[in-house]
Amino acid sequence: MTTTEDRIAAAGAVGRVLRSGAWSNVVARTEAAAHEADTSTVQGLVFAVLRHRPMIDGALENAASRPLRKIDKAVIDILRVGTAELMADRTPVPLVVDGVVHAVRRISPRAAGFANAVMRAIAADPPTVSTVADIGIPPFVDAALRHVLAGEQVDDLWTASQRPAPVGLRSAGPIDGATPVDGIAGAWIWEDGAPPPGIPVQDPASVAVGNTMRAEPGNHVLDMAAAPGGKTRHLVEGVGATGLVVAMDSHPRRVRDAARAGGEAQWVVGDGRTAPFAESSFDGVLVDAPCTGLGTLRRRPELRERVTPESMASLAVVQRTILEEALRLVKPGGRVVYSVCTVTPAETIDVVAGLGGVAPSGLPGAAYGDGWLLSPHLGPTDGMFIAVFDR
Repeated sequence: MTTTEDRIAAAGAVGRVLRSGAWSNVVARTEAAAHEADTSTVQGLVFAVLRHRPMIDGALENAASRPLRKIDKAVIDILRVGTAELMADRTPVPLVVDGVVHAVRRISPRAAGFANAVMRAIAADPPTVSTVADIGIPPFVDAALRHVLAGEQVDDLWTASQRPAPVGLRSAGPIDGATPVDGIAGAWIWEDGAPPPGIPVQDPASVAVGNTMRAEPGNHVLDMAAAPGGKTRHLVEGVGATGLVVAMDSHPRRVRDAARAGGEAQWVVGDGRTAPFAESSFDGVLVDAPCTGLGTLRRRPELRERVTPESMASLAVVQRTILEEALRLVKPGGRVVYSVCTVTPAETIDVVAGLGGVAPSGLPGAAYGDGWLLSPHLGPTDGMFIAVFDR
């Protein structure tokens, strides 16, 4: 049962995401802890609001009969949470309405009557998702994908991106209670409750990237945009005690945090566009490049509101520059892997075009330009593009 504290915590998290640039998967936990609320419930409410905010805000504005900008922001955030509850249709309507009114009364007693009227109007005709446009994907992103994928593939991708992401684990051996992911060695899905301690939590798409690198004992491998280090640790396991993994990132704080997290990589601060290494220094180079992250919408639904044509174009220039630098650094006979956890053609197909990349073999997903696309509509993975360059 959703409590008042759950609703207030969720509303606080929504406000911080929308107005302070916080990340939903982080702030939902901190707000839940601050209000002694249930973390899972709070996160579910926050994600539901962010996945459907355009519809929710439209319904609230109609019910309130005035622009949302003229209503107290904290009150609006609680009403957003309540509307998301009504859309989910899991809790009896009277309980949702009463619960939202009680939460509003806690933070703004004079607004309780207003909240009651708005929620009753919403309850009489709650918004429903009837088309892919209701999901709120930026039109320029949707249009770009429809140039390279069939329309129903794009619809399926966005629909799958609305669903909760399962917990992925990485382990070379079997895990009791987990299901192996077909086509991705060492990737597992954990269905119920907290995963077992001591096993790395990693989405199967990220496991696929590490596998594609084919790091072998004794190899010297560079991870060019390494923080927070999940893929780096995978590479360290591959090269073993006789090998070396150099993990580089341009953000000093992220490098410090990743180095403290453990592992045997050599962490350095550096810009992947002008890496401080000699030509042909490494047997393998991983370019897990900075990107818009739209392949991770299941975990960070607010990304759809943060991407712009300008940010996507700027990132594509950075991605291409880092990839070209990686090709300079790899030895003859070595391998470069380019990966991004996004699906836009500008950051995937266009970045690798003309450089001799090919798709990795044996993975679930589909061919995508000169690479391969993993996607939540094609398997139990985040959206991820991978291209391989064997020199």
